[in-house]
Amino acid sequence: MDNVDLRETSGVVLAYLGDSIWELNIRKYWISKGLNLQNLNKRVKNCVNAKKQSQVYREIFPMLEEKFQRLGKRAKNGNIKTFPKSCTVQEYREATAFEALIAGFYIENREDLIELAVKLCVEEKKDEV
Repeated sequence: MDNVDLRETSGVVLAYLGDSIWELNIRKYWISKGLNLQNLNKRVKNCVNAKKQSQVYREIFPMLEEKFQRLGKRAKNGNIKTFPKSCTVQEYREATAFEALIAGFYIENREDLIELAVKLCVEEKKDEV
C-alpha cells in the first residue's frame, strides 16, 4: 500500500482498514493455539470489540513514535457520527483510533507493533482474573 499517505488519509478510513487487519491477526493468533471453533469465537470476540480495543489503545499509545501518536489523536477526534450502546463515546473513539493505528502499522510494515498490540490484548492481567 505504497500509495497511502498516513498524514492525508482519513482516520476513519484507516480505521475501516485496521478493523479487518486486527480481526485477521487476532484470529490467526488464536488459531495458532489450537482451539476449537467455539473457543476460537469466544476468544476473538473478547479482543474484537470497542471496550477491549480502547483498553489496548491506552496501553500502547505511550509506547509509540510521534507519527503514530499523531495518527491516533487525529483518528480519535475524527468525524464519527454514530456510536453503539455497548460502550461509551470515549471508548468508541479510542477503538476507532486503535483500528487506525493498526492500519498505520500495516501500511508502514510495522508487524512488530501489530504483534505487540495482539500481545497486549491476549495476555491475562492479574486484575482481570
